[in-house]
Amino acid sequence: IAQVQVLQLMSSPSAVALQYAVFRNIEMVEKPLIVLFATVGAQFTSAAVVSYGLQKDKNTGEKKATVQVMGVGYDRSLGGFEMDMRLRDYLAAKFMEKYPKKSPITKNKRAMSKLLKEAKKVKTVLSANQDVFAQVETLHEDTDFRMKVTREELETLFADLYPRISAPFADAITTSGVSQKEIDQVVLFGGGTRVPRVQEEIKKATGASVLHKYINTDEAAAMGSAFMAATASSVFRTKEIKLKDANQFPFYVAFHKLVLNDDVDTTNRTSDGGVVMGLFQSGEIAEEKLVNKELYYRNNAYPQKKAMTFTKFTDDFHFNVSYGNLGFLDDKQTREFGAQELMKVNIKGVADVFNQHHDKTSKGIKAHLLVGESGMITVDSVEAIFETIPANKTETGWLDSVSNFFGGKEGEAKEGEEKKDQTPEEKKANETDAKNTTNTDKKSEKKDEKKDVSDKPVIVREELKVETVVFGIPQLLDVEVSKEKLAALQKIDDEKRATEESRNKLEAFVISMKDLLTADIYKSASTEEEMDKITAALEAETNWIEEESWGETFKVFNERLAKLHDYTDPVVARVKEMKGREAAVADLKQAFNLTEVFLAKIANQTEELRYHTAVELEQLEKLMNDTKEWLAKTQTAQTALPLNVDPVLKLADLISKRSSLERELHYLVRKPIPAWYKEKLKKMMDDLKNNGTLTNDDVVVEGKEGEWKKEEGKKEDAKKEAGKEEGKEEVKEEV
Repeated sequence: IAQVQVLQLMSSPSAVALQYAVFRNIEMVEKPLIVLFATVGAQFTSAAVVSYGLQKDKNTGEKKATVQVMGVGYDRSLGGFEMDMRLRDYLAAKFMEKYPKKSPITKNKRAMSKLLKEAKKVKTVLSANQDVFAQVETLHEDTDFRMKVTREELETLFADLYPRISAPFADAITTSGVSQKEIDQVVLFGGGTRVPRVQEEIKKATGASVLHKYINTDEAAAMGSAFMAATASSVFRTKEIKLKDANQFPFYVAFHKLVLNDDVDTTNRTSDGGVVMGLFQSGEIAEEKLVNKELYYRNNAYPQKKAMTFTKFTDDFHFNVSYGNLGFLDDKQTREFGAQELMKVNIKGVADVFNQHHDKTSKGIKAHLLVGESGMITVDSVEAIFETIPANKTETGWLDSVSNFFGGKEGEAKEGEEKKDQTPEEKKANETDAKNTTNTDKKSEKKDEKKDVSDKPVIVREELKVETVVFGIPQLLDVEVSKEKLAALQKIDDEKRATEESRNKLEAFVISMKDLLTADIYKSASTEEEMDKITAALEAETNWIEEESWGETFKVFNERLAKLHDYTDPVVARVKEMKGREAAVADLKQAFNLTEVFLAKIANQTEELRYHTAVELEQLEKLMNDTKEWLAKTQTAQTALPLNVDPVLKLADLISKRSSLERELHYLVRKPIPAWYKEKLKKMMDDLKNNGTLTNDDVVVEGKEGEWKKEEGKKEDAKKEAGKEEGKEEVKEEV
């Protein structure tokens, strides 16, 4: 529904351990480095024993850098938040001792929130100091609070919590299978580890003389999980580090085992004891015995796949997967743990598969259960396995047995007997033949053994249908209904955000207008009646915002803001006109000057050098004169008006008039030069040069399109004087 692709789930100790390996550049060698990560967070305390080293990959046989979580211990209810709450309650009690006539401060949620914030600050300061003053202004009923808190008081307040810190560390070390001496480093993580007494308890529990503070307690877990996400993604290229996590809670598989009567018809079994279809007929099952088998034990490394074989089922059946053997949890932790059942797995199509392979020997039904990278158990696949013997073995094997039983040719003696009437030479020859025959028989036996390899049983596997019912997770009955609910919640959030923005706009407008109305220019731009209306409206709006606006929607705020604009916009518009009028008039007059200069240059040109038509020039001049006349008339009218009246000489009109004049002027200035004009101009220049009237240095034609390069002219004159060039010279023109 949220359209978020979850790559993997990851525990906090594993993320910290991975971040430590990546960003500390731990050297992976044959002998592993063993590190204990001590975490005292806001909600829980945990310890993880982790090894860093090279381990052989089962699939490739190569040795890879591996981070393996060997053991984990934790206390879910012991954390820094518990300490903060105790210190908050302690400060509240001290306040009531100092001011007993006040109403109970515990009923004032805002005051208790202030005390909690101060308690966190006091705890942090006491981590490095022996005492500190806790102080909160106007804490409760307009009363300030200030008191001195010492580290000794803090340790007394948390006295019963400190002994509990050692339990998770002892549990982690025990389950990891290593001793305290084998631990190379103890690394701290979590804000709670800043408390000196907590550090002392960790030293006692781990036997460490030094506690390392290499990692950033605020971002280490996030950085480790980000690295794992990058590794799982195909977009990024990362270091090749394999993570093996430890399963915290054992997984059990429960099923009903079928127990048979003693007088079961054995004709339904094969000669080698295999189970065939039709074994469990009506009346043959004496009882069903519940079997609960541990499949993944505590601290079992994962990801890992295990298989479980069911040999007594020939019809559809089911088994349950759940947590089990949680005796290491106390009563409180067991209650917090909640339901232990995980899922029910229904196996379908068993009878059909057994009917299909009724002539084969059943080897059971094998279920493959996988604990993946996220630590969640799933059913990977379920298959029925059958065994069959090749046809040549079953059909001809009894003939070979009969032949061997009656083996031997006519005239040959039985084994262990001698022939009669043999000479010594014949006996010697027979002994030699016997030796040769023995060697030949051994070679034949070896060949027969190789031939028997093809007679091994053939294994047949058939995939079975699996239906999984997950417990403890609410199933979405209708995705569309859920999307509608989310859309409704999003709409509520959007309206809330819009209401806050509208409220802020209204409040900011009222404050800014009150400030602006005190300026002389705003006073002069408004009448007395307008000023009274605006002042009264702003004051009324201020009272409404402070007393009656809570719970209103953004539409109401927008409507009230629009009404205020109706009062203030005329005055604001006059002020804007007054401030911008002078500059706008100056810009228009500048346009007049440019137009007059252009027309004067055109007037100074001869008729032969003009390529602008008379109509174009007349239109430009008429537009300029009309605009000048309009400006003079409106300026006179505007001067006669008071400042608190809407102006007749408006900025919009000034800008429009200037734009029209500049647009016409630019068109004529940028008008393309016609070809005939260029040819005529070039001929005139050539004639003047040939007559010697001017040199190249003197040839300058106004306008950027007809300007001659002086450097080119100087080069031509130098060549003429030196006599290096003969004939008519060409004049280069740049357009």
